[in-house]
Parts: sequence; structure tokens; C-alpha cells
Amino acid sequence: MNPDLLDATWLTSGTSLLWDAAALNRICPAKSVRSLRELMRLHQAGWANGQLQLINGRTLVIAGLEAAMDTLHPDTAVEWLEKTVYPAITDFQQDVADGGREAALIFWLADKNRIFHKASEDTYHWHCGGEHSKKSIPIGRCLWNGAEGSARRIVTTGAENKPVWSGIFHPRIS
Repeated sequence: MNPDLLDATWLTSGTSLLWDAAALNRICPAKSVRSLRELMRLHQAGWANGQLQLINGRTLVIAGLEAAMDTLHPDTAVEWLEKTVYPAITDFQQDVADGGREAALIFWLADKNRIFHKASEDTYHWHCGGEHSKKSIPIGRCLWNGAEGSARRIVTTGAENKPVWSGIFHPRIS
């Protein structure tokens, strides 16, 4: 496992999964968070500059990934993540972020308890909801093409200056 990310690199580069509300509030107001549907539209439109509206010119925060995953059977969700969401991430990285170094794509996930790390495999998984609550989705494999080995835990400062695991950052996927 890579060392924790203690700086703000994740705000201006790479792809992250974020679940800490305080960290999200420090990035942007709720009205600046875009929907997953908007991400897909932007991707289909070729990332038209006038429509992107990056936060501070460097960050795109997306909500709705977890709701979309929860509406699908786990097997269908895996296929959708790999064939629909992953290409949008890699295109953002290539076309907007200059290879992932110049802009950040952050997926907001409201429930941190649904992400877990399998230390024995060094992989990240998503606990499914509803009728599929006993299953999980290999979210790291789906979103990062299985490159969890390069992922780092985002650690921010919480109340009383205590460290808080706020999310997972991946610098660049291929």
C-alpha cells in the first residue's frame, strides 16, 4: 500500500473518490457539484470548454455514481463502470487534464462505509445496496483498470487537527 496523501495534490490532478463532507465543503459549494449525467454529456460533447466550468479552473466534482451503481445488478454495474464510466475518466484525463496532471476528477460518494480495502489483494471494493447488499463491486478495478497499486488514501485534517481518511486518490490511469 502506498503512503497516505497528506497534501492537496488530489484537488488539481488525478481521479479521486471522496466521501468526507468537510473536505468536499472546503473544495466547493454544493451548487458546483455536477451530476454523473452531466459528466456523461460533457464526455459525449468532447469536453466543450464553455460547458466544463471547472472549480478554480482545475477540478470537476461529480455526484451520483453510487446511486447509479445501486440501481444496477452488481454484474451489470461492473460492466457499465468498465465500458461507460472508465472511458469517460480516461478521456477526461487525456483531453482535459493533460494526462491527469492539470485537472482533477473527483467522484463524491456520500457513504464512506460502503468502500472497503481488501488488504490481501490491495484492491478497493464497493458494498452494494438494497437486494444485493451481500455483494460487492471491485470499484478500483472498474474505475482504475485494476491499478489500485498506485492509489493513495487521501488524509485531511479534521476536528481538533486529527487526521481523517477522506477518500482515495489515483494519479493517472491507463
